[in-house]
Amino acid sequence: METSNNNVIKINNINKSFEGVQVLHNVDLYLRKGEILGLVGKNGAGKSTLAKILYGVEKKDSGDIEIFDKSLDHHENSNLQKQNIAMIFQELSLIPNLNVSENIFLQNLPSNKLHLFDIKKCREKTNDILEMIDVKIKPYDLVESLSVTDKQSVEIAKALSQNKKILIMDEPTSALSSEQVKTLFNIIKKLKKQGVSIIYISHNLREVLEICDRVTILRDGKNIITSDIADTTIEDMVYSITGFKTSTDIVYKNRNKLKKDTIKTNPILKVKNLSFSNIGNDVSFNLYPGEILGIGGLAGSGRTELLETIYGAKPILKGEIYINGEKLSKNSPSKMVKLGLMLIPDEKQTKGLVITSSVIDNVILPILEKVKFLFFFINSRKCVDLTKKLVTKLNIVISNFNQAVETLSGGNQQKVVLSKAIGRDSKVLLLDEPIIGIDVGSKKEISEIIIDYISSKEKASILVSSEMDIMAKLCNRILIMKKGKIVMEISNEEASPITEEKLLALISK
Repeated sequence: METSNNNVIKINNINKSFEGVQVLHNVDLYLRKGEILGLVGKNGAGKSTLAKILYGVEKKDSGDIEIFDKSLDHHENSNLQKQNIAMIFQELSLIPNLNVSENIFLQNLPSNKLHLFDIKKCREKTNDILEMIDVKIKPYDLVESLSVTDKQSVEIAKALSQNKKILIMDEPTSALSSEQVKTLFNIIKKLKKQGVSIIYISHNLREVLEICDRVTILRDGKNIITSDIADTTIEDMVYSITGFKTSTDIVYKNRNKLKKDTIKTNPILKVKNLSFSNIGNDVSFNLYPGEILGIGGLAGSGRTELLETIYGAKPILKGEIYINGEKLSKNSPSKMVKLGLMLIPDEKQTKGLVITSSVIDNVILPILEKVKFLFFFINSRKCVDLTKKLVTKLNIVISNFNQAVETLSGGNQQKVVLSKAIGRDSKVLLLDEPIIGIDVGSKKEISEIIIDYISSKEKASILVSSEMDIMAKLCNRILIMKKGKIVMEISNEEASPITEEKLLALISK
């Protein structure tokens, strides 16, 4: 462990276990004044747990933590974390039924001379911060009405409003557009000049190289390496994170298992002249068996709203949907599930999981009819057998079937969400950001799960993702969406494959 009078945080030999499983093993870390330290590793490596210990929402089992050379083990220093550290959580910590300004200043509400809540001052301060991070939402907007992107921006604004000396950012760009990422990076650079120290947790290794001064890499809860960014490459980080020698060792199987020339006579899903959510206008396309169809576009282009409308979570304003040639008179989530469609939502923790319930409860909930007998009795043996089968098939890493889903890593939580669709043998997967905020190894695993599943007979998928490299690798075709309209279709052909760069250029025009 390097020591320096310039350190704002110094931790030695931190250990932490959950339910008998040790997630941190003698971890060391130091953070200097005015430094941006990248904290990198696979899902389950211990990054978020370490961050939460530093922030004070989790307790260490053993080890030493110093903030500004003062030990947290001394009672008189117990408020050091609250006084000096702000954190942007990967799992959004917003209150849905409060508005934007109330969420941002909930811990420090502006008051007037009578010590009463000053709504005007609160909204003015909120406007200042939102303008600084270039977000087009209003202080009085209810958080529950916002998109995932805007909720992430509110989380960032909330942390910035606290004017703390240390800022922990856990996947802050996971739901941001490329332009919003640039704006955030400019803010981070300004904070650095002001002497603010930042721990930057991300699975985006390019971002880490661009914005950080040093990087610390964890694997299986242990320190692997800490190095200066100037001496680090993506290949170096991939090797430390995964144990693979180069990034090419974890290249996806791409689309080789999928039908290269899908039979385009009988679409499994047909969308005709669909208008929806006051944004989508006259959207038409076909989805064929054996293909992954991408919907590419910037945040706010209508991608998520399109999937939710097809699934029946949002109303159809105009247009028609056909499944296997049959026109739907009405659609609803329950009806679409029965017809073989399943939505994997963008917010897995609030929309895709009962986060406080067990793995077995989450897996079995959508397939209760498979384990029922005598009308409403549940066959517990079948529950265990089906859960075991899906957990094994998807390689979900758990300690036991009764483990709460909230204790799993992000990648394993996403596999639990996918298990619901696979357990039902769904014919069409509507995938909204299925690999956002997870590590390179989990991305590979989940991508291959999707490919293996779709390559089986009479199945297909629509994929929405902000990660252009994933779209380019997985999709047979990609529809470019802008302002609620499909403006272009491109095919992923061997003679002219879609590249990440090409896709970015088309979407950003």
